[in-house]
Amino acid sequence: MAISGLYEGNALQGVDAKGRVAIPAQFRTVIERNAEGPDARTIVVAKHPDLPCLRAYDTSWSQLNHERIDGREVAADDGADYRRQKEQSFGNVDRAVFDPAGRFVLHGLLKRKAKIDDLAFFAGAGRTFNIWSPTVLLAAPEADAETREWCEYYLELRGAKA
Repeated sequence: MAISGLYEGNALQGVDAKGRVAIPAQFRTVIERNAEGPDARTIVVAKHPDLPCLRAYDTSWSQLNHERIDGREVAADDGADYRRQKEQSFGNVDRAVFDPAGRFVLHGLLKRKAKIDDLAFFAGAGRTFNIWSPTVLLAAPEADAETREWCEYYLELRGAKA
């Protein structure tokens, strides 16, 4: 599968009481270009492996990730790491279908893991994008300082506090 687009930019989105949130328009366009057929309105969401946020991507990246993991040689002592990577990449995820407006329901467990409440900050990361709780993002020392600044700016525009 060829890469048709990358996730660039960021946005602050509201999350309703049922966990519905809209994917930013610029990300929806990339998802629909990268995915094929019935998956054109599907994203995969998982806990980020290194940051206290969620990582999301279109199904074409999921396929590329599968090929990357399966394509590497597994040493005898690396079997547990291989299994862990497979579970994190393919088992501990939620496939979410979004409507024409980009709204999808953020899975309750993932929402809880990322501590997302009424706002979600979307940040492009190339082939994937991250979904943060603004509160967590602003307090996370491992988060990029520039990304925190963008989040603060959007919170100010909204008159909201993290």
